[in-house]
Amino acid sequence: MPRQSDPHAKIKLLTAAEEEFVEHGLDRAKVEDISARAGLSKGAFYLHFASKEDAFKQLVETTLARLAHFVDAIPREEANEVFEDMARSMEFWLAKDLEIFEFIWQNRGLMRLLLEGGSSLRYRHLMDEFAERTRHVIVQSIALGAGRGFYRDDLDSDLASAFIAGAYDRYARQLVQLAKKPDLEGALRKMQTMVVRGVGSDALLAHVRPRAAAVSGDSPVIVPAQPVGPTRALAGGDR
Repeated sequence: MPRQSDPHAKIKLLTAAEEEFVEHGLDRAKVEDISARAGLSKGAFYLHFASKEDAFKQLVETTLARLAHFVDAIPREEANEVFEDMARSMEFWLAKDLEIFEFIWQNRGLMRLLLEGGSSLRYRHLMDEFAERTRHVIVQSIALGAGRGFYRDDLDSDLASAFIAGAYDRYARQLVQLAKKPDLEGALRKMQTMVVRGVGSDALLAHVRPRAAAVSGDSPVIVPAQPVGPTRALAGGDR
């Protein structure tokens, strides 16, 4: 009787591939090690993937699609949301940021790999493309907020979005290097306050000033270790 194929083989192989890529990088990972970690043969690997690069590409596409789901939903949800006051708007913003950065933390091994281009120059363009896509979402959010009187009406949205995206990108890059999960909500609230002080309207600034003491507590925002490129972005539970 012929042996039945494992219906979960592809999932096992992708899980093993992610672990191998995170540990060794794409260039140094080996198909035989991926297969052995999954408890399967090299033949089983090649039934599902043309190469280790193909497996990496599928991991990348799945992860970026999930991130895109969070990021792309923001302008649509903002447009549909009826903000009764600025406090609700700020909490909505914080909740969206927290959702994205929780995802980044939960997937920090693969996210670190993606931010480094898979430890291979061939894939570094993928995060650059996603960064630019995210920056455009920030432009949309700035335009919507300005129309509601939340942000200054004299803003250069392209320039403002580059600075905001760069700050979030740097935080994401340093977050995935940490061994212990930080207070994400505290850090993101501080970042939000700093952004608002730069782009907020007088009315929004008046709302933010009373909160300043509340966001200056124990959770430091990670300070950029080096200059950030103008179009790099990542907008968007402890294991």
